[in-house]
Amino acid sequence: MAKYIDLLRSHQEQDNSNEAPSSKEDDTSVEMLLPDEGLQPEQAQVATPSNQDSLLVDEDPSLPESTQPQDSPYTERKTPPSSDDDWLNDCTQHVLTLFQHAQKDTACDISPLSKCVSKLLAQLVHDEQQSIINALELNIAQQTQHIRLIDDDLGSLVQKSILMMLYTIKAGQRLKLDHDELRAHTLAGMLHHIGMAQVSHDIRSKKERLNKAELAEIKKSTQNGYHFLEKCNVTDPCILQAASQSAERYDGRGESGLSGSDIAWSARLIGVLSMFEALIHYRPYRARLLPRDAIREIVKHHKKSFDPIMLKALIESISLYPIGTYVQLNSGEIGMVIHVHPRLPLRPVIHIEMDMQGHEIPPRQVDLTAQPNLTVEKCMYKENLADLNESTA
Repeated sequence: MAKYIDLLRSHQEQDNSNEAPSSKEDDTSVEMLLPDEGLQPEQAQVATPSNQDSLLVDEDPSLPESTQPQDSPYTERKTPPSSDDDWLNDCTQHVLTLFQHAQKDTACDISPLSKCVSKLLAQLVHDEQQSIINALELNIAQQTQHIRLIDDDLGSLVQKSILMMLYTIKAGQRLKLDHDELRAHTLAGMLHHIGMAQVSHDIRSKKERLNKAELAEIKKSTQNGYHFLEKCNVTDPCILQAASQSAERYDGRGESGLSGSDIAWSARLIGVLSMFEALIHYRPYRARLLPRDAIREIVKHHKKSFDPIMLKALIESISLYPIGTYVQLNSGEIGMVIHVHPRLPLRPVIHIEMDMQGHEIPPRQVDLTAQPNLTVEKCMYKENLADLNESTA
């Protein structure tokens, strides 16, 4: 974690002269609960491609100066059982069904979703678990827009659940949760915001700052979610406490004023993961932050709001170049990150698709652990590619 924080700090120092001011107001009870809003427009930072030379530091000094491509440790997994389209589609449909019932406040059986999650977690007990997680992350990244559009009203809430599933699994592994604990916390992450389904769509999609009455409706969503889950015969305290307390803050500045260990363990974990997800979530009025910039925003402005153990787990489980994002190499070529080496996260595997002008080229894979002369210069989302193309025109 120390090295990761050092990298973030070095990049922060490099960017400080150009960094837009960010509000330090900690209205976190709203930040976490608005999957369509996250931070209010005045607080949002825009994620734009930026030079990342200060981050290009190999974490393993033993990496050879010259390595042939065939020596790469990466082996592509063609059909990971955990992330095939059928499984992800089933999981997405189970989540949508639950949110539809929550919207009507009618009880629903969560066991289909629980079984779906258990099926995934059962595959993470062998040596290929990292490949399975990587494949799942890639599939989710490729399906993100489809998931968001699955329902005109609730799609964004469903998208948040799917992303929370991924982040909770990754952070839970860092925290060494056993199978049952990881299943419970994963479900907690996926369902902690289910009370938002009872908030009117106009409020959830509002682009302007919310008024007091609208804020009050948002704040009721935590207890609404808790009571809905009880109505669904959910008894696991991990899930229930995450729903009722994830808007609490470690420094006591949350919804009900709970602080420190008075906040349930699951709520402390889900709270920081939920803020991270909110910062990288698509917004109609602003660009979403890159994961690197979201981490930096939390560390810089909200560090005291979260349990240091949970924040550490988040930082250590999120790559600077996440699978599914696009990068431009120092060669000018552009491609998607398709694999991250756990021990060398700054040397990912890239599926090259475009030249520096944004023109399609014959695709190929480049493993940066086997290409020491290639480095990542910019990281971006797919929607940023058009801006990049304009700048090179």
